[in-house]
This record gives sequence, structure tokens and C-alpha cells, in this order.
Amino acid sequence: MSIVNMLLILISLIVLPTLAGAGLGRLLRVRNTISGSFILGYLLTWTTVQILGVPVTLMKGSFRLIAWTVVAVLTLAAVFFLIGSVVSKPSREEYIVSGTVKRLKKYFADRYTAAFFILLMVFTAYVFYKIIRYYHLDADDTRYVVNAVDILRTDKILQTDPTSGTPLSLVYGDFYKDVVSSWSVFLAYTGFVTGMSPAASAHSVMHVILYLLILSVYWRLSSRLFADPDPGKARKNRMIFMYFVQLIILFGFYSVQSTETFILSRLWQGKAVAAGFGVPLIVFAFMLLYEDGRKWSYWIILLMTAMSMCHMSAMGIVMSAVMIASFGLYTAVAKKSIRILILSMICCIPSGVYFMISQMTDYMKYLQN
Repeated sequence: MSIVNMLLILISLIVLPTLAGAGLGRLLRVRNTISGSFILGYLLTWTTVQILGVPVTLMKGSFRLIAWTVVAVLTLAAVFFLIGSVVSKPSREEYIVSGTVKRLKKYFADRYTAAFFILLMVFTAYVFYKIIRYYHLDADDTRYVVNAVDILRTDKILQTDPTSGTPLSLVYGDFYKDVVSSWSVFLAYTGFVTGMSPAASAHSVMHVILYLLILSVYWRLSSRLFADPDPGKARKNRMIFMYFVQLIILFGFYSVQSTETFILSRLWQGKAVAAGFGVPLIVFAFMLLYEDGRKWSYWIILLMTAMSMCHMSAMGIVMSAVMIASFGLYTAVAKKSIRILILSMICCIPSGVYFMISQMTDYMKYLQN
């Protein structure tokens, strides 16, 4: 990995999505934090890839059309944030970097809290080491990573069977689920913007970035779980919560199919991201909606999360629909609001549409045979 590749990784996979997420947050009028902006930036990325990925795949279009569109969307959102920051002149607390630094200083105001925070960072670094050092390669890489390499090489999506190298027919054989869950397109995008092979970016970069996203979701979740009138107590409780989250991840190898195992061993795969990132984000979104179901920005975030989970995995299509329908029904009954129920069902529409497309391509395979 060259210095140029490292700079491209920093700019295209960290800085640009964070600034774009901050721009989206400003548009939605939600509080801008580094963790929240990082999450919104990748939701915007995945939603854009998913919206374009299915029609481009079915029409046998160019992958680079998707890649350049994603870059353009993120750049526009980032520019919107930067211009808005200059024009509106927000307070110091509202700036992403200075606001975050100001909040971090509060963790070092007390010696006990400061020591606890440093230990948390050390423990987090250890978990990162475990993920980087002991990631697992298996047959699924012939699906996700080989597809991504082929997409970047040929500029076409799902035109080659990754197991044999033979051309795929119109109905995509046994890969009909990949038509609607285009995670390989995103992995190809990471190779496109970093100048690396998608195999290298998936195995050396993305599982680190994706784990940062998972930690960001749980950090945002802790802000709702441990809200307390005493700010010092709230900070300590949030740090303890993050300790336990990572302990569960570190010692959660009770099954080869557990979420913790997927996070530690093969996080670059879409189904691992759906379980480790998408599920807690839907829970967090409904916690926000339970507090204020009238705020449109929360519904937009939930809809983007649903789209992103459809993008990650065919399993994510079903999981997002079930979770949103269940939580939506509960929230609607608890708040006595038919509006919440209707909007929850609208957020399930992407899952229904992509499920129908996948079943239609599967049905066409049997007609052809």
C-alpha cells in the first residue's frame, strides 16, 4: 500500500463521507457530531449505490456510472456543509471538530473519568488488533470479493460467474439475490476510489472502517440509553456500556454464525454489516421516533437505513422489514398514532420491492430452464 493509496483512503473513505454526512445532517437539521456524520455519510453512500445498482445491473450498464455518481453526491453534500458552515456561522459547540474537542475535554476534566476513557481507547485498539490480525477467509469471498474484482475489471455488474469464470445469462443463474443486494458493487467502489484492488481494500481497510461505524452506532445508542441529568454520570455509564459491547463482541464466539463472530472474522461481508451495524441503527432510529415521531428527519434516516440494509444482504431485506414493521406497530400503539404506523409501512416498501425483483429473476431462471 503506497502513500498515495493511504491518502486516497483517508480522503475518499473517511473525510469525504464524514463531511457529506455532516451536510446531510445540516439538511435534515439534526445535531452534527463526528460519529453521527460518519454514519450518515455511509448511509448516503449505500443508499445511492443501492438505488443505482439494481437498474444498472439489469440493464447491463457501466459500473463507473455508479461510482462517479456516488462521488458526485458525496462531494455535493460535503460542499453544502462547508458553505453552510461559513455562511451561517454556527456556535463553537455546533462545529464538528471543535464541538467534538470541547465535549472530549469534559471526559478529561475528572481524573477518574480520564483514566477510564484512556483504558477504553486501549481496549478498543486491542479489539482492532484482533480484527486486523485474525480475520477469516472462506468460500464467501468467491462471492463478494471476486465479484467486486470482476466488476472493477470489466466495468459490468454480474456478467461473470465468479466460481467458473463463465458468462452469466440474463437471469444470473444462482446469483439472483446479488442483483438486489449489490454489496459487491460497494466493494468495487472502494477499490475504484482508493486505487487498490477490491480484494486488498476489503481485507485491509474496510473491516477497520466498518468496525468504526459499528462503534459509532453503539455510541449514539448509548446517548439515549444512558441519558442522565448528571452529565458526569452519563459519560461514565456510556463508557462502561462501550466496554461491555466490545467484550461481548470479543467473547461472542458461541457459534460460527453469531453476529460477534461475523464482526471479528469477516466484517467486510454485507451480512455481517447488516447484523452488526444495521440492526442496532434501526433500534436507535426507533428510539428517536419514540421521543418525537413527528420529526421528518428521523423517518428519512430510517428509510435510508432500510435501503442500506437491502444493499448489504438479502438477509437484510427481510430483517429490516420485520424490525421496522414490529417496532412501528409497537410505537404506533404506544403513541396512539396511525401516522407512525403508515410511515413505518412506507419505510418497508424498499424491502418489498427488492424482494419481488429477486423472486422475479429467480422465477425467470426456472422458465428458461
